[in-house]
Amino acid sequence: MERANNQFCADAGGKYCPCHLAHSGDCIKCSLIRGEKVCECKWQGVCIYNELQHNKIVSVKERTELLCKIIERKEIEDNIYLIKMEIPKYLARELSEPGAYVFLKDKDRESPYFNAPISVMDIDEDNNILELVVIPRGIKTKPLVSKNEIIMKAPYFNGIFGIKEIKSNKNQKCVVILDGLSQVNSINVIKRLIRNDNEVEVFINEEDKRLEIVEEKIKNMGVSINLFNLKDKEDKLINYIRNNNISFVYSCGLIYFNKYILQLVDQIDEKIKFAIPNNNLICCGEGMCGACTVRLNNCRIKTCKAQMNGRDFLSNLK
Repeated sequence: MERANNQFCADAGGKYCPCHLAHSGDCIKCSLIRGEKVCECKWQGVCIYNELQHNKIVSVKERTELLCKIIERKEIEDNIYLIKMEIPKYLARELSEPGAYVFLKDKDRESPYFNAPISVMDIDEDNNILELVVIPRGIKTKPLVSKNEIIMKAPYFNGIFGIKEIKSNKNQKCVVILDGLSQVNSINVIKRLIRNDNEVEVFINEEDKRLEIVEEKIKNMGVSINLFNLKDKEDKLINYIRNNNISFVYSCGLIYFNKYILQLVDQIDEKIKFAIPNNNLICCGEGMCGACTVRLNNCRIKTCKAQMNGRDFLSNLK
C-alpha cells in the first residue's frame, strides 16, 4: 500500500508552504503534521513541521489575484484563441517551469467559483508576457476571449506527472509525443530538456488537432518534428525509440492516448522514464476542495498538489 507520506507536494518547501492543509493537520508531505508519531517524510528541504510550529500565528501566504492586461487576442483555429497577457516579472520566472498553470476568471466576477485552470503555453521572460491557449466553452471561459483585462491567480506547479524526471534528465536522448490540445504545455518541457543538454525529437499525432503556433515554437528551438499516427504509422515512433537509446518520453495527450503510448514504450524498455500532463479535474489548485482526488494503490491523492510518476499513475489507473 502506498503511504500518504510518500507523496511529494508540488508546493513543498516553496514560498506557499506551509499551506492551509498543513494548518488544518492534513499536510500531504509531513507525517508529524498529520498527527503520526514518527517522521517518515524523507523530505530533504526545510522542515515543514518546524516551519509550521514557528509560524502558527502567521497567516498562510496565499497566491493573490492580479488584474492583468490582454495585449493580444487572436483566433488561431476555429474557436481556439491565443491570449497574450502582461504579468509581473516574478511570475514570468515562476511560470516558465514545466507543468506551470494559472487560474483565470472574468474581471467582473468576484466569486472564486469562476476560476478556470489554464496551462501555460509559453513565457517571454524578457518582456514578461504570458501566452495561453483558450477554448471558450462555458461560463468560465467565454469571457476570457472577449475582455481586455482578466483576473489571474498564480503560480501553480502540478500540471505534469513526472516533473522530477523532466528536471533531472541531462545529456540524454528524449522523445516528446504530442496529441491534440494537450500539446500546449509541451513548450516549457522542451525548453527545460534542451537547457539540460538533452537531444529532443518531437512526434505529433497527425490524426488529431495540430496547432501551427506550437509547431512553429518547437521548430524555432531547433527541434525536429515527425508526424505519425496510431493506425498505420506507429512503427515510425517505435523504431525511433528502439534504435536511438531513448532515456525519457513525455507523452502529451489525453489519458487514453498516454496509456497507449506507455504500452508501446514498455514493450521496448520499461526502464525508460515517462511523464504525462496532469489532465485531472482541478477546481481550487490548493488541495482543499477534493475535486481532483483519485485513488491509487489504496491511497487518496490530491492531484492538484501531489506529484507522482506518470508511469505509476497510468499503470494503476482503472
